[in-house]
Amino acid sequence: MSQEDGRKSILWSRLTWSRALFALLVVNLAWTASLFICPYTVPPGSFVHQVGGANLIDHENIWETFPLYARVVYTIGDAQCHQLWYRSFYLNGNQMPIDERMTSMYLFASLGLIATIFARPSTSTGQVMLNALPEFVRRRLWKLGADRAGALVVVLGLIPMAIDGFTQLSGRYESTPLARVLTGGLAGFVGGLLVGAMLVTIRQFSIEMQRMYAPIPVEPASPP
Repeated sequence: MSQEDGRKSILWSRLTWSRALFALLVVNLAWTASLFICPYTVPPGSFVHQVGGANLIDHENIWETFPLYARVVYTIGDAQCHQLWYRSFYLNGNQMPIDERMTSMYLFASLGLIATIFARPSTSTGQVMLNALPEFVRRRLWKLGADRAGALVVVLGLIPMAIDGFTQLSGRYESTPLARVLTGGLAGFVGGLLVGAMLVTIRQFSIEMQRMYAPIPVEPASPP
């Protein structure tokens, strides 16, 4: 085996060390890619200037005219997002299936998942989250302890989005596209980091339990 093949083998082993985590990454990447692809599978102007409600499919009459792939993706997006035209990116003259903030969340969630894939495993979720962060961040957080540091990372990742999102509800403030992308991206990264760390923890715990209960090899008795 060549050195390059060896590096590829090591990389593949690391990616698939936790099959559940790798599968989640693949699903999220496929979904995120679909958000950008689907607007190009329908004619320009097929979905524009629409306003809907969250957790409600309210554009079904539009989705029925779409090909199957776009219909499925836009319907799922409709079920989880307001799909407000003035908070959405446009591609090929169509609104994307979900708004700017949620698109950014899914995009950066993949980065959080990838970070945990290459982090040093542990049976502590907080420790895995710390291991996935850059060294200069870990040095500042490790004194809090793994669990507290992990909780702090989650809180700090979600607070900006919460403030930006809930302030809009007052009607006196309208977030900018940049603010929605940044706050959504931060929350998505931290969310991916948390879920990925939990899956790594489960995998590592399983490995350690297998080692603990593995039968001890018995050495053959020496002849008298």
